[in-house]
Amino acid sequence: MTKEQDERRVKLDLNNPEFQDRLFSLDKTERNRVIETPGKIYRMTWTQVYQHSGLKWEEIKKPPVKLQPGEKAYSIRVSQARRAVVTRQGDFMRFLTLPLDHDSTYE
Repeated sequence: MTKEQDERRVKLDLNNPEFQDRLFSLDKTERNRVIETPGKIYRMTWTQVYQHSGLKWEEIKKPPVKLQPGEKAYSIRVSQARRAVVTRQGDFMRFLTLPLDHDSTYE
């Protein structure tokens, strides 16, 4: 992505059925913690996302989801106990899944 693209605000796509299934299966307290993160990201630029120490944007070499050819998966911290698997498509951060535990994010 170009520097100009990285200075645009992030747009969110939370419509992946697997992500939604995992999100809505969480207990209310954890679900509320997880939902706060997209609310914060929505007000950020891509540069801010990449630099934010709390999100810990990391590429996943062996993602737990199937991707399109050439697509890359990343993990971000969405609560103290959880990471989400996301991908970037243009200005959109697409939430793909919410692994049940931290370690399964990378398997």
